[in-house]
Amino acid sequence: MKNPRKPKNLLHVRSQKLWQRLKSAYSELRNRFPSDRLPAWLALRGSDRRKRVLMVLGALGLVMLGTLMWMALWLQQTGVLHLDESRLTVIIDYKHSDNSLVFDRNGEKIGEFFSDYHVFVPFDKIPKPLIEAVLAVEDRHFFEHYGIDLRGIMRAFLASMRSRGFTQGGSTITQQVVRNFLLSPEKTFERKIKEAILAIQLERHLTKEKILEIYLNALFLGQGAYGVGAAAERHFGKPLQELETHELALIAGLFQSPSRYNPHKAPDQAKRRQKQVLKAMVQAGSLTADAHKVARKKPLVFKTQNQLNTTFAPYFVDAVQEQTEKLLTGDVRGRGLRIHTTLDVHLQEDVNKVIEQSKDIFDGAASKLVNVPKGTPKIVETAAVVLDHKTGDVLAIVGGRDYDRSQFNRVLKAKRQPGSSFKPVVYALALQSGMKWSDMFYVGPVVIQDYRPRNYAGEYLTEATLFAAFYRSINSPVIEIGYRLGTKRVIDLARKMGIKTELKNQAGTLLGGSEVTPMDMASLYATIGNGGVQVDPRMILKITDRDGTVLYSAPQPPKKPKRILPEQINYLLTDAMRGVFKYGTASQFGEMGAYAGGKTGTTDEAKDNWFCGITPNLTAVVWVGTDNNLAFSGTVAANTLALPIWAKIVHKARKRYPADEFVVPEGIKTLKVNPHFGHLDPSGIDMSFIEGREPKRMESALSVVRETGNFRDFLDR
Repeated sequence: MKNPRKPKNLLHVRSQKLWQRLKSAYSELRNRFPSDRLPAWLALRGSDRRKRVLMVLGALGLVMLGTLMWMALWLQQTGVLHLDESRLTVIIDYKHSDNSLVFDRNGEKIGEFFSDYHVFVPFDKIPKPLIEAVLAVEDRHFFEHYGIDLRGIMRAFLASMRSRGFTQGGSTITQQVVRNFLLSPEKTFERKIKEAILAIQLERHLTKEKILEIYLNALFLGQGAYGVGAAAERHFGKPLQELETHELALIAGLFQSPSRYNPHKAPDQAKRRQKQVLKAMVQAGSLTADAHKVARKKPLVFKTQNQLNTTFAPYFVDAVQEQTEKLLTGDVRGRGLRIHTTLDVHLQEDVNKVIEQSKDIFDGAASKLVNVPKGTPKIVETAAVVLDHKTGDVLAIVGGRDYDRSQFNRVLKAKRQPGSSFKPVVYALALQSGMKWSDMFYVGPVVIQDYRPRNYAGEYLTEATLFAAFYRSINSPVIEIGYRLGTKRVIDLARKMGIKTELKNQAGTLLGGSEVTPMDMASLYATIGNGGVQVDPRMILKITDRDGTVLYSAPQPPKKPKRILPEQINYLLTDAMRGVFKYGTASQFGEMGAYAGGKTGTTDEAKDNWFCGITPNLTAVVWVGTDNNLAFSGTVAANTLALPIWAKIVHKARKRYPADEFVVPEGIKTLKVNPHFGHLDPSGIDMSFIEGREPKRMESALSVVRETGNFRDFLDR
């Protein structure tokens, strides 16, 4: 029986196999290289050769082991081995910044709110040529590697060794995203190791498409633009989807160095970079040679983007921002909101032109300013607002003549005395209390609570009907009526009709002595224009996020509208406002009485000049004056300043918003009445009455007294 064989030593077996492999490699080396070309120590034979080779290999092994131990200690000290994947949450949960956009009622963009300029473009909306261009120059193997590109690293390493410093990054797009969000830009070996490890980790959490979407939307590309969508707007003045290949190539070239290749500051360098990108696209197979030739020759036309917020309706856009921040609580910039407003940008442009073309009116008024303090500029300002009084939609706003000079929105924030434009409130209350337009008043000086109002044009010691007092803007009857009815009742009605600003409980308020804003007056007149039904001005219709989720929607009109003035009373007031054009202080635009009604308002020394009025579907208010409440001399008044501007605005607005005639409610009669004494008179003027309250007298004894030149006191009814 044979003795069993001893088991072979495993280490001995492995060393034998290793030796056989080394011998095989050495033999192949000798076959490739003649012995006379090898170093002497490799040419040795026998056991010496074997010993020396083993010694060399052992030395190399020790060196490698020491190097690995040193690297392990270094990585341990720098924390690279303990990189927490939770740091990637910043990228994984990244919500793209996006400008909040403002649109007019027809969907035209009129404004945007941002801190840094972002225009988010989802991956599936990014033009394919742009993706191909970026990959061609930044990371040609992006869809093949797992976060790092070994070929790129080796290429960068060799370049750095030749130059004895970091000259090429060799970073993939994933590494660039990591560096941009998590690491510093300094070129160190430690940062590169961290960058590589985090890039590999990131690719386990996000798809290639998502990483590329972040990269294309988040990085700075010059001119304050972040991302390719913003770069398209800032460099070419148009949306990304409208750019052609030669333009997209330029944007792709900006990722390497947005400052060096900024086309607005270095157009020649930008063009050279664009050519490099186009050539890289050919090499990558994403652009044909023929297409390359065409793209190279196409000119690059750069445009500086206009400041959209100040282009169409700067005062309106500012107001929308303030209101949105109140509605949604907090800063709206960069939140990607889509704010849909009531503004009609085309009507707004019409109003802007009217203001610009009224320079002669403003300049003429400025020449008539008096008692101007030394060093105070003679600047006449204005405010204008147009709204649809059926819905309350604000269609146009001009808060001042020059937004660059002053961003103060006078429509919403300037508190000025409305003068006689406030009188419709007093007359509305009088008509509700049973008075009628044919009631006659003796016009004389009036003193109430030490308040002594003057009549415009100094009209005293004469007779006038209530109707004539309205269209001629005579003050005395208004003070008498208002005092009799009660100032507090007048103020309460004014609040119900739309005045939000606090009114003073004093006699001067009856003649517009309390300060209000132009929007207050627009709201008041809108109630009259809407048939006596309350309407609240609004500027925002809807707010959504960029995905379309509704965050705010304007309240729907109530099923039962809040009526402030009875329909018949409201029509009587509307008819008197039309009489202002036909017979009164706006008679230079008499033809407008066929489709419009309104009221002038001029305060003492013409410091404030108003015209507030309505058409069957629109309300418009214009104010003219100075910010520091300066006085005017001469013939300056509302009908020479505010009225002409109002007439031009309404003329343009009616073309865009045509309407039928004013609706006459049932129970209204129109009769010819003497404007002085209130009796029926075939040669008189048209006055409207509620059936059963119309005048019956066919003549007045006072007309004889008037003709003889004798006057008598007229006592209250």
